[in-house]
Amino acid sequence: MLKTFIILFILSQLAFGGYQDNTEFDEKIKEIIRTRANGDVSFLRRFVNADGIPQGLGNRDGFNDSYCYNITERLLAHSKYADCTKLQSLNGSVVDLNLWTGFDIFKFSVNLLELKNVDVEMTYRTELTYLYFSAFRKCDNCLFNLTRNPALVGLRFWNLSHGNYLDTLSNEYRPKLLVRGNLRLKLSQGADRRKIEDLKKVCNKEMCEIQKNEECHFRHSIKNSDEYSNCRHVYGDMYFNSRFQESQPGTMDFRIDGCFVFNRTGIQFLRPIMRAFSNCSRSHLFFKNKYMCTDQLLELKDRWKSNNVNVTPADGMDVKCYQGECRGGFVSENVKDRYSGCEVIRGNVLVTEQSGNVSERVRDLSYAHVINGSLHLINNTSLKKLTLPFLKEIYSTQCPALVIQNMSNLTDIIFHSHIEFNCNSTGPKVLIRNSPKLYLYHQTLEQMRKAGAILDDFNSETDTYSENSTFYLVGLCVLIVIFVEIAWALRKNLLFPNWIYRIFPMSIKRKLKQKQPRKKKEE
Repeated sequence: MLKTFIILFILSQLAFGGYQDNTEFDEKIKEIIRTRANGDVSFLRRFVNADGIPQGLGNRDGFNDSYCYNITERLLAHSKYADCTKLQSLNGSVVDLNLWTGFDIFKFSVNLLELKNVDVEMTYRTELTYLYFSAFRKCDNCLFNLTRNPALVGLRFWNLSHGNYLDTLSNEYRPKLLVRGNLRLKLSQGADRRKIEDLKKVCNKEMCEIQKNEECHFRHSIKNSDEYSNCRHVYGDMYFNSRFQESQPGTMDFRIDGCFVFNRTGIQFLRPIMRAFSNCSRSHLFFKNKYMCTDQLLELKDRWKSNNVNVTPADGMDVKCYQGECRGGFVSENVKDRYSGCEVIRGNVLVTEQSGNVSERVRDLSYAHVINGSLHLINNTSLKKLTLPFLKEIYSTQCPALVIQNMSNLTDIIFHSHIEFNCNSTGPKVLIRNSPKLYLYHQTLEQMRKAGAILDDFNSETDTYSENSTFYLVGLCVLIVIFVEIAWALRKNLLFPNWIYRIFPMSIKRKLKQKQPRKKKEE
């Protein structure tokens, strides 16, 4: 039993590049030992030569390989072809490795000697796979299409890349290789580039496209920047849709052999995207991304050549981020830095119960000077204070310009002391309803009333206090000054406690006595 596990371990290492977590492979090995070798573990040694290199089973006793020749099928899906040492097709066939188990793929790679008019294809395979074509020697019109496999960890052509056999093989009989977009395929490590050099040496010059180390490929749309943060090379297009809501995406320090597609994303700043080196044969697509900076989009078109960038705007609004402008919209706790540093906001700003806890997000609005749109705060219980000390104007095309409704925990709103509320249509410019804890400062309240504000269910005591508090404070200050002046003037005639004189020491000016001349003594 111990020998069985030792050999299983060795084979799993050879076949899958050091990974030991392939249960299906191990179970298949046990089945082979039980059914074909009557439990004889030494049977597995036939897969490995004296040097430990995987090798095919060769011509087994009683094996009829007639079905491996003169093939007319277009797709070779049956696993029986994994036992063939030679595959020959009359009209061209494709071996789709995705339809086979891990052990069948292992058998196929170590058994295979020659191909004629047969392509080998494996794409999007998620089961850990190591392709070790150890004995392969000849390829007559064949292509190895190994692309976009997230779990391909190794690829070798041992017989072709070692020894002198390759010197006698003309270019037309060498395998064509298309190896791109395999995320975990590492062909070089530091200065050691032997694996990738071996592949380039054996491949046919008509098609010899081999990836760099761990080249990324994205089959589905990208949700966040973490998905590509470790990529240095990308094969294929990158799709961003409405699920991508980051205002400033992560820096794209990679080369992409494909195009970018941005469809209704929440991206605002494009500077991180400009760092990518793109090789796009068609056009990059930007479709209705309403938050994107117009000036940065023009800069990107100049850098990537305008005829290579196709832009469909969401509307006719220009947002110049380099001048401190931002696009308004829905404020959400899940979207960071949407309004950070914005001085002019173009469009409506909306906070609702779907916004979540936006206490941190509204701080980004504190730099705003002008909102060219309306400001709506509706049904949000997390927001307790809104501080916009520089906001001087809210200008909306439709009234009301400011709406505060059902904000049960909102206690303070701070605007610029001379804020203006303007809108072009008829109706109230300011509407406040059902916000019982809200306190309005005197200047803000006066500006709202000048704008014809409607204050429904507003606390009248808070309202009165906010109007009269300034007068009370001024009067109290005047009385305190008068009292201090009177006390200071009468401090010489009044008897105060000693501690007051220690704080305010009092000096008494006395006239100096004139010195009298001394009288001369009488003699």
